[in-house]
Amino acid sequence: MNLYKVFVCRYLKYVLIGGLLIAAGILPAQQVVPKETFRSPLNSPLYLNGTFGELRSGHLHAGIDISTGGVQGKKVYAVDGGYISRINISLGGYGKALYITHPNGTTSVYGHLQRFNNRLENFVRSIQYQRERFTVEIFPEKGKFPVTKGQLIAYSGNTGGSDGPHLHLEIRDSKSQNPLNPLLFKGIRIKDVQAPKLVQLVIYPVNHFSTINGKRDTAFYWIAGKGMHCFIKGNPLIKVAGPVSFGIRTYDVMGGRPNHNGIYQIELFEDARRVFDITFNRFSFQTTRYVNSLIDYNYFQKKGKRIVRTQVDTNNRLPVYKKVQNRGIFPFRDTLVHHFEFRVKDAYGNASKVPFRIQWLGNVANTLQKKPNPVSADGKFINFRNACRINSGRIHLTFTPNTFYRSFTFYLHKKPESGRGFAPIFVLHNRFVPVQKYFKIAIRPDSVGDSLHNKLFIAFLPPKGQDAFNYAGSRWKDNWLTARVRQLGTYTVMADTVCPEIKALNFHNLDTLDHQKSIRLSINDHETGIKNYRPSLNGHWILMEYNPKLHTLTYHFDQYFKKGKNELQVVVSDEVGNISRLKAVLYRND
Repeated sequence: MNLYKVFVCRYLKYVLIGGLLIAAGILPAQQVVPKETFRSPLNSPLYLNGTFGELRSGHLHAGIDISTGGVQGKKVYAVDGGYISRINISLGGYGKALYITHPNGTTSVYGHLQRFNNRLENFVRSIQYQRERFTVEIFPEKGKFPVTKGQLIAYSGNTGGSDGPHLHLEIRDSKSQNPLNPLLFKGIRIKDVQAPKLVQLVIYPVNHFSTINGKRDTAFYWIAGKGMHCFIKGNPLIKVAGPVSFGIRTYDVMGGRPNHNGIYQIELFEDARRVFDITFNRFSFQTTRYVNSLIDYNYFQKKGKRIVRTQVDTNNRLPVYKKVQNRGIFPFRDTLVHHFEFRVKDAYGNASKVPFRIQWLGNVANTLQKKPNPVSADGKFINFRNACRINSGRIHLTFTPNTFYRSFTFYLHKKPESGRGFAPIFVLHNRFVPVQKYFKIAIRPDSVGDSLHNKLFIAFLPPKGQDAFNYAGSRWKDNWLTARVRQLGTYTVMADTVCPEIKALNFHNLDTLDHQKSIRLSINDHETGIKNYRPSLNGHWILMEYNPKLHTLTYHFDQYFKKGKNELQVVVSDEVGNISRLKAVLYRND
């Protein structure tokens, strides 16, 4: 039974028992628990830096980002009773995160925490020492850490992949782990009376027979006004030929906050008939990357702005689409003037709309001469449904089914080696085509000596004008370097022979540290990046917290920092095995 049918069965069950009424057009079944059950996770008014469903790079935002005023250490409280079901500490993502399972069928998630309450902090610390790892994932047994509503559970922070101090809050369906929109719960309400901002209307030619105002290019129109009184500047009658699709650039605003937050719902009406609707009330983590197909990915890569498209790619499985007519493509059948209207809402019903007029001129002959492809004259057609292998000299590519969002002709181009390269530069189509699934790239590098062989790696090269490159992988198979990647663009083979850097920040060798409670180091690698680090004191592994954003390691003194002489050693390795060591003797008199 597919996921949609499961949701429908749940819906019928709840209707039959009279326990739930589901709002029309919302899939799947809404929260079983009364929405007023939860309380706020903070004891202060809530201001948001990010909303549920917000369009992020490669994913939809799964919760709300609550401002903590630019500081860490705010007390965080359980939104409802239950038990701690998961504790996770990672270098990226949510950083230090806590999961509470509630008896009403939901789980609340608290991310980017600075630290947990004392009992949890001591428990986690014991597990870290047991496993000799800073990053851990723990699933405590159900009765070990019961939680009451409003109980202090942690302190807000800036750990993981956050861009600044804040609290990330999620509400999930415990059974499916699908995130739900926290703003639909009354107990987590924020003050918001402002309507979303509408920025641009975009009209796309769907094929080479399509034109917009006589041109075969995408047309952009600035939107003026606000709320229910927005309008296209100049109020033009837009004349099209052939099929077209639409897009809109929009964001939500809240109470004087500078953030451009995500919206809750986008609808498109044609002659007062709803023909398109996306609503962000829940989704699944398995489908969140399809956001790359929801937006105009090409425009995002070039301009850094996200436009929501009405056209749905054939391999787009994002479940936020509630109504889509003809896959979001409009092949008009008459030459009448059609009245369209985009309507955009936030989670509290604040709405904006913009009308525009379209007149179809019929289909026109394709007189446009196709330009020769500058990359290669012989591309490879990839059907997104099928696996595909491309073997061309010193590069092999392996794509599994559904790697891409639609079928297209793939071009591969080879350029001469660069000054630092140990293989030709390979251009995999271009970076403007999004990729859903990882694919395998294998490159046969130049012959090198044994000392350099294990220092080679596949590098992703940035667009022209940018200096940095990204490490992609360095696994050997026979005489080929391989990597799993999820981005088209430019790749080559480079070498990393530079060891990581280690610097003491608040101590020197032979220091006496009677007036300190911790020591800090910086670790950095400018080539392939840090892979592992191992700190020890007097031969015992010690817990040093790694902050990759600041490139720091911090050790808070514990029982392993003893009175008298202490021998510290920190060993750091990068992705290709270059190793650096720091050794120091530290003293403690008290």
